[in-house]
Amino acid sequence: MFALGILTGFVGTNTGGSAFLTVPIMIWLGIAPQSAIASARIASVGTMVAGLRQFHRQGKVDYKLAAPAAILGLLGSLGGAAMLLRVDASILHKAIGALTLMMVILSVVKRPLPSGASISKWRAAFGYGLFTIIGMVGGFFGGQAKLATYVFILVFNKSVSESVGTRKISGLVISLGSLAVYGFSDIIDWRSALSLVAGTIIGSSAGARYALKKGDEWMEKLLNVIVIALALRLLLLPA
Repeated sequence: MFALGILTGFVGTNTGGSAFLTVPIMIWLGIAPQSAIASARIASVGTMVAGLRQFHRQGKVDYKLAAPAAILGLLGSLGGAAMLLRVDASILHKAIGALTLMMVILSVVKRPLPSGASISKWRAAFGYGLFTIIGMVGGFFGGQAKLATYVFILVFNKSVSESVGTRKISGLVISLGSLAVYGFSDIIDWRSALSLVAGTIIGSSAGARYALKKGDEWMEKLLNVIVIALALRLLLLPA
């Protein structure tokens, strides 16, 4: 679990979607699906905290933009976490896979606003509204980071590195909100979770430093490759 945390932390701090790798492996190791999802969420908190520190130092976090997204994401995450306790996740797997592929296509063909262009109130309201859905997805299963990244890119015209840094604020709040529900329901495997989070803190710190040195273009290519692979896995393989 510690080694898995290092791997997923290194990749996940920049691309998101580490839950799509962590959770299946935990289930394969014999951990119950609900417990695997809840335990992996603790590791995601470690990833975001460690990664946020690096992106903050580089000035890649827009706190003004992140605050409303975090609040709306929190509301969605509480509902999504409550759903986890009673709904089969197999249907949601397919929905997330299809939505993720659609977002990748949009990111490839997107027409970004001119540099310095203002975001209209309607455009901003639409973008913020999406974070309620993103929070629900995150609270139910995880993997909301990719969706949040694309919203910041497509709607708010942020660069990849700025999107990755800014989305860590909303991601952290979403994860903490869902963890509160998981904790009260007593479905967290603490031994696995703590081993995983120790590895993710190390991996995500190294991953964030490495990605910031490589620039936006490198991160966007890696982001799209991993997102497509994970989305196809959700669509084509049994949950």
